[in-house]
Parts: sequence; structure tokens; C-alpha cells
Amino acid sequence: MAVQVWIGEKPEHPNERRAIMALARGLDRLDGLYLILADFTVGGRTIDLVIVKQDGVFIIELKHCDGKVFGDVNGPWFVEGSNGERKRLNPGRKNPYNQVISYYYNLVNFLNDHRAELLSPQKAKTIDFRTCRRLVVIAPTLQEGSRVETDWKVDLKGLDELPAYLVTERSSEIDLTDEEMLRIPELLHLTRWTEINTLLAGVLPRLDETPVTSDSVAPQAQPQPVAAAPAETSAPSATTDAAPPVAAHTPFSQRLARLWQTWTGRIALASSLTVVVLLGILMSQGRPLPRPDQPAQSMVVSTSLPAGGADAGAISPVNACVWSGFQPVGRRMINGNWENVGVSGNALALAPDVVVTLEEVEFCNGKIVLKWSLRNNLSDQSIVMPLTAENIEARDSVGTRYVVTDDLSQPHELRASPGERVRGSAVIDRPVNLNASTLVVVLKKLPFGETTWLVPTPGAG
Repeated sequence: MAVQVWIGEKPEHPNERRAIMALARGLDRLDGLYLILADFTVGGRTIDLVIVKQDGVFIIELKHCDGKVFGDVNGPWFVEGSNGERKRLNPGRKNPYNQVISYYYNLVNFLNDHRAELLSPQKAKTIDFRTCRRLVVIAPTLQEGSRVETDWKVDLKGLDELPAYLVTERSSEIDLTDEEMLRIPELLHLTRWTEINTLLAGVLPRLDETPVTSDSVAPQAQPQPVAAAPAETSAPSATTDAAPPVAAHTPFSQRLARLWQTWTGRIALASSLTVVVLLGILMSQGRPLPRPDQPAQSMVVSTSLPAGGADAGAISPVNACVWSGFQPVGRRMINGNWENVGVSGNALALAPDVVVTLEEVEFCNGKIVLKWSLRNNLSDQSIVMPLTAENIEARDSVGTRYVVTDDLSQPHELRASPGERVRGSAVIDRPVNLNASTLVVVLKKLPFGETTWLVPTPGAG
């Protein structure tokens, strides 16, 4: 899939959760990796939303408003309902413009201070995160008749406009690889939002798919009306309805009409249209498009459990031979035993002592390459993880077993000193069984006992 959702804490308000889900569905149809970072704290300030892509970082203040919005840079903002009554947005607090400006300084200072951990030494000298973009986003839409005066520092968009905006806009001086992008939520100690990433795997069908028959799907309850959050709430967010079920043999035009009736559907359709337009521009300029048989750059899975384990989620194949799932496992020594803890434990007593991450698996060139990282948060001892057959085993869903070729491991073992993070690869010198849909990877002993990861194979697509 093209999008991953990471959180510091689960959003408290249902409207905010729906807004993130709707945005993720829209971005999931686009090429390239998009990261949605939600409800996390930097420098003592909680940030609503950040979108990271290869050539841009977008810092967002998200507001749910059932009505027209009025405001400017310095004064209070108001929401005007259908009855003409105006209510102040965020009474007693900064207006949305000034909120997103304060988010910007906290996050940009953090990213620039940690450039050495995010980027290579050469790249760290050229990338400046001060070019991050700032937005106030109104959900579900910025109603006609709204009047908000901002300046060049902050853009104002409706949630339904956001996917198209993210495709066309970029941050100058920012150019990140997928690996560098994924270091940002890790450095912020965020966790994958399992429920959202799992739903993204199959909730919204592609428009060109043949509808499933009613015999194959359980009846779905009609969504109940959701009361809009008052404009004064401290963490407002958006209201979006699930796309209505599509019956078998429904004409394509009717299916489009039904999708258009919901904000989720509108975002998905707008995203699809944006991609079509961009492709048309490329073709009109005579730029060659990739051949269908050429692999793209990466594959991303939908989710992993916060402490690793058995839920690898579903995939949307972008590269036929590379999986980049970034599945971390965090454990802490408690009463002499290693215990699972969240990778981003909020309390010091819940923070992991050691984190092992299966970052990527390559199924290319007749080999299987398992790429690992080991982070040691302990202050008084080193941690060792052998990249050998004695410590790592693999098997697939059809029963084939795979043995790590010790001589090809780089290095032979990962050794992390206190406070250090190291990386390496274990190599299996044989191809994966093409009939298998899943590869089961087991860490048997070091550094903290048996742990299992599930990885989709090329046969899963």
C-alpha cells in the first residue's frame, strides 16, 4: 500500500479518527509512500497531523467545522452555522493559524536537530526541514462563502482538497528515501495504528474491480448519523461516512454516483482524477512512462502489531520483489524476564530496553535478504544479535524451510553498544517458493528470546 498511519496516541474524538481514515483512503490510491503522523508530542506540544512524502513534509492543524469559517492571521476564528449563528473556534486558545505556526517551529527544530540520525552525513548538509509546508485543513470541506485571510506562511484547504494538494505541492530542499521517511516516526517514538492500516487493506474497492456478489459478503449495517463535534472542542476533527456497499451487477455510473455521495468517496475519486490528469500531462510532454514489466521502487505492508508478532497485514504490490514493512519489536527486562512493551511507551517504566526491527525483505535475484536493525536503549550493557542460521529461521505458508547462509550475512552479528543503533542483513541463498503467500521469520534466541514476523511474498499478490 502507498500509505502508513503512525500515532503517538489514538485520537480521542471519533470525527478525527474518521478524517484520518478518509485521508488515508485517498492517499492509498497514489504512487509512492505517504506517512500520516497523528496526535504526537514534540517539545511539549501535541501536533494534530503531519504528512510525509518523498519530496515534502506538511504540518497540519485539522479542524472540524459544520458551517462557514471566518478569520484572519491575528484575530479569533468563527464558524457560522446554517441558522446564521456564529460560534468562536477554540475560545481561550490560539487561532488555527497561530497553532500551526507553533507546531511548525517545534517539529522543524526537532527534525533539524536530528538530521544526523535521519540522513547520511552528505545529505544532512543539504536538507533543511525549515521548508516544511504549513496548512490549516477544514473537515469535511471548506464551505462556499467562508472568508479566511492568511499569508504566505500558511495554506488553507478543505479535507476533500488535501490529497490533490499533496500530489502537486512539495517542500524545496527536501528529498527523502522511503527508509529516511520511516526513520522520522521511529525517532518520534510513534507506533503503527494497527486498526487503520488493517482496514486500508480492503475496505474501499478499486473502481475497476468487479463487484462481489451478495452471497460472499455479510450484510452491512447502514451507518448511523453522527453528531457533529461542537466548534469549540479542543481537538476537533472530521465527519466522514463509510462508502455504501456496492451491489452485484450495479451499473458503473451508479457506483460512481454512490461513491460521490460520501466524503470518503469524493476524496478517493478526486485522488484518482488527479493521478489521471498528471499522467496526461506527462504523456503530452512526451516523457516516457515506465513499462508495465518494469518494477517500481518499493512495497509497503499495511501494519504490524506494536510489539511485532503475527499480523503482517495486506500489501499493495509496488515492487514485485521487495517488501518494506518496517515491523519493530520492543522488549523490556522486567523481574529478570524479557516482556513485550510498546515501541513508543509513553511512560519511562514502559519504554523498551531493546528494539529489533525487520525493516525489509528482498526476494530478488534468486535470494532472500532479511534486513534488520537493532537499537539498544540500555545504559550499561551491549546487546548482540547473531545473523546466523542458529539464531534465525524461516519457513513459508506451504511448508518450505529456508536456512540462513552464515557466510553471506553482513555482518556476522549485530552488536549495539549502550544507546547505539546498528543495521545488518541475513541472506538465504535460494529463491522463495512461488506458491507461498507468506514467509514466517523467527528470531530464536538473541537478543531477547523467540519472536515471529509474517512477511507477504511475491506470490501473495
